[in-house]
Amino acid sequence: MWDQIVTGLVGGLAISLSGLAKKESRENFDLKKMAPTVIIAGVVGAIAGWQGLDYGMAANGTLAIAVTVFVENAWKAFWRKIVKK
Repeated sequence: MWDQIVTGLVGGLAISLSGLAKKESRENFDLKKMAPTVIIAGVVGAIAGWQGLDYGMAANGTLAIAVTVFVENAWKAFWRKIVKK
């Protein structure tokens, strides 16, 4: 089971980073903007691996249960309270 989760996590991260690589216009790297995307892709990939789903189905499921919103809000709170001190 753990190998499927790790494989899904790595796949999700790869999907996220490949999206960044294909952008035509380059902007300065900003961890604050990129991190939620990478975290969400990793979580979705891990869920896909754990449940034996393809990435698209897992992405739709995580949207339905608000994982995306939770991760974005948690990251913003973390950034504001911990990193900006």
